[in-house]
Amino acid sequence: MPTLKITDGINAAVNVTPNDNSALVKYFKNLSDLSINGALLALRSGVGLDDPAINTIELAINFTEPVDVGTDQVDLKIGAGLNGTLGVFKPDGASGKLFDPDPYEDPIAVGIDERYVSFGVTANINAAATMTSGDLKFGFQAGARVAIVNYRPFTTRPSAPQLLDAVKDTVAGFVIPGDIEDLEALSLGTIVTLTGTGTLKFSATADLLAAVNPLASASLPAPLPTVALKGGGSITIGADVQITGEYQIRVLKYGERQVRLAYYRKSGEAFSVKVKASAGVSANVGESDVLGKLMSAISSDAKADAQEFEKAGLPLDQIKGIEDTVKGSIERTLEIAVTAELSRSQEHTAAFVYEIDLNALSATSRTAIHSALDGDLSALTLDPDSPLSGVRATHDVFTNVRQRKYALNINLLGIVNYGWLSKLVLAGKTMYEPTTGQLIISDSATASRIGLTVLNIGVADAEKLRHVMAENFLITVAYRGARSAGLQSTLTSSHSFFAMNQHTPPETVRDELDVSVALGLIDQNDERRIVTSAPEFGRTLFYAATHYDNTLSTELFLSADQARPVAFYEKAGLQALASLVHTGDPDDARLRPTQDPALWQQMKAVGQPGFKALFPGVAAPVVGAIVADYSVIRWWSDTMNATAEKLAEMQAFLAQHPNADDQNNDFKKLRSGLGTHLRSVAADTKENFGRPWGLLAMFIASGRRAGRKTMLISGSLSVALDAPVEAISKAGTR
Repeated sequence: MPTLKITDGINAAVNVTPNDNSALVKYFKNLSDLSINGALLALRSGVGLDDPAINTIELAINFTEPVDVGTDQVDLKIGAGLNGTLGVFKPDGASGKLFDPDPYEDPIAVGIDERYVSFGVTANINAAATMTSGDLKFGFQAGARVAIVNYRPFTTRPSAPQLLDAVKDTVAGFVIPGDIEDLEALSLGTIVTLTGTGTLKFSATADLLAAVNPLASASLPAPLPTVALKGGGSITIGADVQITGEYQIRVLKYGERQVRLAYYRKSGEAFSVKVKASAGVSANVGESDVLGKLMSAISSDAKADAQEFEKAGLPLDQIKGIEDTVKGSIERTLEIAVTAELSRSQEHTAAFVYEIDLNALSATSRTAIHSALDGDLSALTLDPDSPLSGVRATHDVFTNVRQRKYALNINLLGIVNYGWLSKLVLAGKTMYEPTTGQLIISDSATASRIGLTVLNIGVADAEKLRHVMAENFLITVAYRGARSAGLQSTLTSSHSFFAMNQHTPPETVRDELDVSVALGLIDQNDERRIVTSAPEFGRTLFYAATHYDNTLSTELFLSADQARPVAFYEKAGLQALASLVHTGDPDDARLRPTQDPALWQQMKAVGQPGFKALFPGVAAPVVGAIVADYSVIRWWSDTMNATAEKLAEMQAFLAQHPNADDQNNDFKKLRSGLGTHLRSVAADTKENFGRPWGLLAMFIASGRRAGRKTMLISGSLSVALDAPVEAISKAGTR
């Protein structure tokens, strides 16, 4: 049996004979003599682990020769030089923790009578090695630097082992967990960590809530058809997921035949998520393909919709193009969901944790664990309802995705005009927004205004989409308020905003969380805590949406069947502005009209050319911002009031003529007038209405009763908040 020599620079060399099942025997192609870099850890005989001179320390180990590591091939290469560690952990008092501070946020409590001795190596993944079932790459990428460390526990009661014996036992029993036999070889209580950069893979089945958003477009037929949609459905689809970034695999032998296997992502570090949805494309639209699943989830008569597709006789490549777009939307939605779950700061950063009973493993279980140790967890994650023998998942990052905690947002622009999903799809365009994954099925005229940045896969232009959807939302709630949109009371229409920031300072996070505060979903103390939690938040996604049913749509415009006045909307618009500007900001002069009603009336009296005199000493760019604020608030207030007058007139007529229909010329004239008015509204919708101000102004006008949802996600942050329609908020303004 070969021996390993360790020198500490002070004493004679210590010879270590590896255990038969040690990685030094099983995987090392050759052994190298080692030397401790520095003299702080002297391997003297006669010194116990409870000696007061023995404190927590970790020193580098020097390899005198390079070492190749692997099974049938060289998977890891340990270079000559400082590529190892040797250490002792001694708790500081009764509350000591191993891995503290822990970048993986799961430190291990260590008792006052416990010590850990550690030995580890740092190696490079051999870029020339091929992928095999028995390799030692653990999912880490070719050329990556990988640290493998064993932490072996010892107790000082009733008597402490000798330091020299503890070091020899730890090094002799060094394990690289490449297979089940290696897990069996671990001594009780030993922890192994493998840390590097690479890709973890898993497969799972997702159950996404189908959040349908029915919207009208400016060009409306008369009469409007009944819309064949339903709410509350879901889409179940298989997904192959890859998480790429820095991660750690942690193995703990907590019983004689029990092992905990955990996968952690590094706190605060960037990572990427890639999802491939698995759904087939067929010549006919049915239950098995993704378009069939979509229709089943949101159509009130999926069979009739499917028949419409069959009658249309679409060629396979066109069906495939539509389905690829729907899949792209689902994939991006799942990527956001997994990112959000990985970023949930209130929990530790373990993505997956498994308890393994080595005595109970079947052949299938052993194969699945072997694949998991190679970085592919698919066999462990695919079907949680049928767990493998001897394996129990105690934490799974995909759990909330399986349980309909995330939604596929489906925006149907023009569905009110067409009535049927199939007719809208056949007559229009299907696309998705790559920032949020929102699916957009739009009539052709509206789609041409949104723009397609990549024609063959249908990716929407985000800025144009925000503007058009805000415009269509305003038209839709007006028709819903007139009770002539053909939409069931159970369906809501949504007003949304989204933004992706590549590099996000705390000021931007504050501005986005201001929306959540104004929507009554979070208080200012929590906002401050989040904003000050990091100096920079990296790449972030922010999404906000409010939801309106028929009753709430009416109340946006009417109070006791009377049109709400201009002043009502001006007040709501000013309150929305006050929610988005802070005292002390460079542009805080924008707050003055929100705090001084007399100033607002002066602004209305003198008009925009006189604003400079009303704001002496205010920089020209800020005066320009005040002009913009004034313009959008006045436009919105006048538009809402004019629309309210139209609705009040129609409601008064219907109160006198409850059975009026398209045979009644007066009714047709009223509805035609409303349609003409809304087309002019669409033509003049201001850009700011598609931004947070417009969303908040409508919410405040609803009496703060609209359903709402916000989501802010980065690599280290996940804040998802929501409240249903009719949940009255007490949110105030600054």
